[in-house]
Amino acid sequence: MISNKKIFITGSSSGLGRALAIRLAKKNEIYTLSRSNFNHKNVHSLKCNLKNLKSIKPKLQKLLRTKRIDYVILNAGILGKITNINKVTYENIQEILKINVFANKEILDFFISKKFSLKSVIAISSGAALAPKIGWYLYCASKSALKFLIESYATEFKKIHFINISPGLIKTKMQTQICKINDKKISSVKKFKYLNRHNKVPTPDEVADNLIKKIGKFTKTKSGGYLDIRKK
Repeated sequence: MISNKKIFITGSSSGLGRALAIRLAKKNEIYTLSRSNFNHKNVHSLKCNLKNLKSIKPKLQKLLRTKRIDYVILNAGILGKITNINKVTYENIQEILKINVFANKEILDFFISKKFSLKSVIAISSGAALAPKIGWYLYCASKSALKFLIESYATEFKKIHFINISPGLIKTKMQTQICKINDKKISSVKKFKYLNRHNKVPTPDEVADNLIKKIGKFTKTKSGGYLDIRKK
């Protein structure tokens, strides 16, 4: 496990973000922005609604009492509505892009404008960034936009290592949301419902352990790249 690092994580109130923060806090100093405060040794936390884009930079200014961050882990994200694309509204698109894309840009621009010493930026991506699925326009589009956002930063800021990480399925509230969808109307959820029903979806703890085990090797991947960490 990495140690003696300063790590910034978004979305630590639950799921993968929480599992990462708890584990990494054992040997590192953690800073988090999330929907709720995170009370834990070695964790500096501030409550922040990432939908409110104008609040992000002031929150970061208040939270961070350092100019060195070794790892930035952009984990926070929402699934959005799973529905046929003709039923997607502009409001639906705006909401998911605020959290899954624009909030991350606000964060990265803060670190860059304030001249932080950054080692690596890790964006939690998804296989959804690579191809569309029936009913998944919102999530796929937002993760694809995030992927290109990270690639663009990598192209322009050569001294920082950027990477998109796909952790695979995780047993979180997103899976609960998916399992409530009628698979006769949205056939693409059948696979997810089957995997959940047969306990084949890894827990946040399991995924966090896998990510942390490999995190030191991420910088060996080309900056701006996409890596599925389920693969050896």
